Amino acid sequence: MAIVGRSAFFLGIGFLIFTMPACGGGSAEQPIASAAPKPVATEAPASAAPTGALGRLQGTWEIVRYQSDSTIPGQAMPLMAELFESLRLRFEPDHALVSTSKTTEERLEVTIDRESGDAFTLRTRGSMFDGAACRFLGPDEWEVTDAGRVWPGVSVLRRVKR
Repeated sequence: MAIVGRSAFFLGIGFLIFTMPACGGGSAEQPIASAAPKPVATEAPASAAPTGALGRLQGTWEIVRYQSDSTIPGQAMPLMAELFESLRLRFEPDHALVSTSKTTEERLEVTIDRESGDAFTLRTRGSMFDGAACRFLGPDEWEVTDAGRVWPGVSVLRRVKR
């Protein structure tokens, strides 16, 4: 019986405390400060937009001209023509994506070296244009001189307008 009596007592006290502000015991409009810690932001702030050559490269590009360092075999010419119509190189803040109309996108880690004015060296870790000497010809066009195994020669890329 003592346990039932105590429960009723605590319920009565709880009811009294709960209804006191509405009865003039305090202002119902006063905010109640929480003892819980304030939430901490879990997401890192957005990184700043790239600057310099990497900033200028942001967007999608297509090859509009290619002059090979060596003769392109006749059997390869249809493939080259197809690549001109479908190859896209899209730069994003921390990487680039290469794709054709028939392939999935290949992600490239991109860095810029030896930037000076409109000239720079593009690094793509063993992929297309890795170590190529590049220069901007205008805001929507750039030239790549590549001595690598994938695209040896000079390429001109133009920004894809949507």
